[in-house]
Amino acid sequence: MVLLFSFLILSLKILCVSSWSAGKCLFYSDVEEFPVAETCGGKTNTASCHSCKWISASVPLPYSHHVTDIKEDLRELPSNLQNLCIQMDGALAPDSFASFVSLDYLEIHGCFSEIPPEAFNGLTNVTSLSLTSLGLKGCCEVALDFSRLPSLNTLLLSYYRLSLLAPNVFEMIPHLQKLYLTEVCLKDISEVLCRLANVKSLKVFNLYEQTLNRLQYPNCSVFNTSQGYISTVLNIEEVILDMGKLEHVDEGALEVLGNQFEFSFHSKADFLKDLSLIGVHKIIYLDVTVDVLNIDDLCTAAKLYSIESFQVHYETINLPLTPTNISDGCEDVKTINLKKLILPLNLLDIYSFFQIFRNLTLVNIANYELRPNDFQSLCASDPQIVKQLSIMFLRSNKIDEIVSYQFMCFSDLETLDLSSDHISNIEDFAFVGLNNLKELYLRSNKLSYIYQHTFSGLYGLMVLDLQENPIIHIESNSFGHLISLSTLLLGDLNFPPDMSPIKLHLSDIFSIIPYNLSNLLVSSGLRPMQLVIGSNTTLDQALNLHIKGQYVTIEDCNSSLLTSVITLQIDAAYVSCGNEFIGKYVRLVVSLEFNSMFSGDIGDLSVINQLVHLKTLKLANIELTKQPNMAVMFHNLTKLQTLILANCRFFFLDGSLTKDLKALTGLVLILKDNVNVLQNLVEHLTSLKYLNLQGLGLYCSCDNVWLLSWVKDNRKVQVDMFNPTMKELQCLSYNGIDHLNFIGYAKENCSFEIEFVFFASTSAFLCIFIIVVLSYKFAGQYVAPFYHIASGWFREALRGNGKHQYRYDVFVSYSAKDEHWVMEELLPNIERRGPPFLRLCLHSRDFQLGEDIVENITDSIYASRQTLCLVSRNYLSSNWCSLEMQLATYRLQVEHRDILILVFLEIIPSRWLSSHHRLARLVKTRTYLDWPQDPEMHEAFWDRLWCKLSSNKAN
Repeated sequence: MVLLFSFLILSLKILCVSSWSAGKCLFYSDVEEFPVAETCGGKTNTASCHSCKWISASVPLPYSHHVTDIKEDLRELPSNLQNLCIQMDGALAPDSFASFVSLDYLEIHGCFSEIPPEAFNGLTNVTSLSLTSLGLKGCCEVALDFSRLPSLNTLLLSYYRLSLLAPNVFEMIPHLQKLYLTEVCLKDISEVLCRLANVKSLKVFNLYEQTLNRLQYPNCSVFNTSQGYISTVLNIEEVILDMGKLEHVDEGALEVLGNQFEFSFHSKADFLKDLSLIGVHKIIYLDVTVDVLNIDDLCTAAKLYSIESFQVHYETINLPLTPTNISDGCEDVKTINLKKLILPLNLLDIYSFFQIFRNLTLVNIANYELRPNDFQSLCASDPQIVKQLSIMFLRSNKIDEIVSYQFMCFSDLETLDLSSDHISNIEDFAFVGLNNLKELYLRSNKLSYIYQHTFSGLYGLMVLDLQENPIIHIESNSFGHLISLSTLLLGDLNFPPDMSPIKLHLSDIFSIIPYNLSNLLVSSGLRPMQLVIGSNTTLDQALNLHIKGQYVTIEDCNSSLLTSVITLQIDAAYVSCGNEFIGKYVRLVVSLEFNSMFSGDIGDLSVINQLVHLKTLKLANIELTKQPNMAVMFHNLTKLQTLILANCRFFFLDGSLTKDLKALTGLVLILKDNVNVLQNLVEHLTSLKYLNLQGLGLYCSCDNVWLLSWVKDNRKVQVDMFNPTMKELQCLSYNGIDHLNFIGYAKENCSFEIEFVFFASTSAFLCIFIIVVLSYKFAGQYVAPFYHIASGWFREALRGNGKHQYRYDVFVSYSAKDEHWVMEELLPNIERRGPPFLRLCLHSRDFQLGEDIVENITDSIYASRQTLCLVSRNYLSSNWCSLEMQLATYRLQVEHRDILILVFLEIIPSRWLSSHHRLARLVKTRTYLDWPQDPEMHEAFWDRLWCKLSSNKAN
């Protein structure tokens, strides 16, 4: 049964990623860790190709609802590929997979109008085939032929109508050993049985068909003789049938399947009668749903069909239970799972129950009212009655108290689950006698006090779950008896209100922390907590540490307990050791997850860059814009493979964040606000396989256009851009209010007229190519400004001490060739005029000597209240002026204030501006000043400019 469901879940686990166009949906992975490989069952040397209707992102680039040329789509994959998962619709063409001669596993999701036998040509080594449809419109109506798969031994079909297959379809697979059929739209069980009659190699057969409610005698001659009895019995080692509610069963309906199988069904009335008709003599596992459960019926069924395991869903049960009139068939039952469907609850006579099922190894009883002394009375009456029991689930029963020595006779019990049982008190020595107990689950109860002898006697206990209990007090040495403990899940601590913060001393509750401790969870709910380690115990195991609470402080930061941590999960506002983030003291951690409760009020997280062993990092709900050292937070993490930033605020993403992430294979960004995604973000991510941009919202900037073409053309990285609130990819305009269609914006503002020349001649194409290459080469060094934007902004913000103080009133951006105009005209009329007197920042006099030019520019822009750009032909031809304009417009975009003023020193033809997109857009949207050629107009010009600059200072 478990095998059937696991295979079913695997078959339906579809990762649907939008394809930008036909043939642009491939993902290839040769690393086992990468999560996308899960679509092929976690296999290595795997490729996944998904061509879905547009359900993820909403960028209306050309894409295909259906893959039209599967061979073209797959042509760049290596021919030695072993595992392939695809999702598509339409039709499979002949020789679709012929190039993959080494293919072993093929998984296809989709509903096809045609699948010719030749579609599987060349797949001589394929041993497993999974062909599934989502079944949203019923079963796919298409004939199937697997004769071109000579090595096939495992076949799964889901939501494909079986009746359309040839009668000998499975006989043509000579090595078929495992067959899994899920919802294949059967009208008659004969549709399956008759097709299996001559399949001699089959060893495993699983059928999941909830809509089939009639089991009829097989209607095919191969099973019948003139005398009217079965002439052939299928020799299948393992048969699992999962049916819906049976309304009619013919006598001998399943006799051809033999004796040994697992059977699940809903009985309309008498399930014993249904079993007597199906014609089998042995059932290992029976899963039945009935309205009224009679225990004696279970025993009768167990005796007649040698049933070892029961799972029974029922509404009511005939009580009280007494063993006097029940046959001895239940003595051989090993496991039983009783699931009550509805309330009210009934009292269950535990003693009578175990008298009936004397040899159980596993029992699951839920939704009953059990008395505290039920098990104590059982042990006093007949302690041998539960001698075989090793696993007992008593979840969701109304047990309010565990009394002393209650489980004294359960000496072989290894797992006891008492979760969600309303337990408010556990008496001392309650678990004495459970000498072999390894796992104890007390989650979601009402425990307030843990006493010194609550867990006495549990020397072999390895797992203790006390989560979601309102624990008020823990006595000293309460866990001292648990010398073998490896997992402790403790919380939610709810110590008295006068204890703030909650103080938990591990060495006090343990005396000596167990050497085998490998998993520790401590939770204080929504209250602050002080965690004291105390003991300097050296653990034999690496430790997985999970901390929940509000603000959590840890003492003994240099304890060997922290140096043993390899997995750290934090669900708290902040966790500190001393005055620093705990990350500084867990240097060997390989997985760090920090879900902050209060994104803004946290300390510096830059110590993360010291965790050089990190392979997985997740940060959630953190205001990264308030992190003073965000630019270096991920530096040195050369082993990091997965980075997840969920609901973290940042203004832009650039290469300064990712420069050391050479091993990164998966990057997930769940975005909270609009961002600029700069092209150098992925420049250093040479190992990247998967990029997920959820909630993507961009600023209206041509710097973001690269993302569209990169996603379209990149075949090595699987990209998922999903925003459930938008039907199309939008961008936020410069005014900070309007949202525009990003594709339309890019076409209108970021395209070159010279594109016509690109199609005109080969020579024009070569010219464009050379220009692009040279431009990239000379402009590549300026990618760093985006790092300096952030660092400059943070530095100036920190200097401000609340209200921002500027060192300069105006940063003047000008060409060195125009410096005579600045000195002779600008300085006398602006800086020397007042009051108020304005302080200008000029690169020739105010830049710091010896400092990097880019850093000088960035610091000066953010140290100035506003920026004045003096545009001339010299200005347009200067790379440094272009950089200053670029940084100033980014600041304008982020701060949404009137901080940029343009002055044209000479008349610039529009054709000159067309190649300077940033300046051209500003000219279209902002008012600017022209330096008048008439000297009589100069005084009015200076009055107007000075008033503008001085008014901003007053504001």
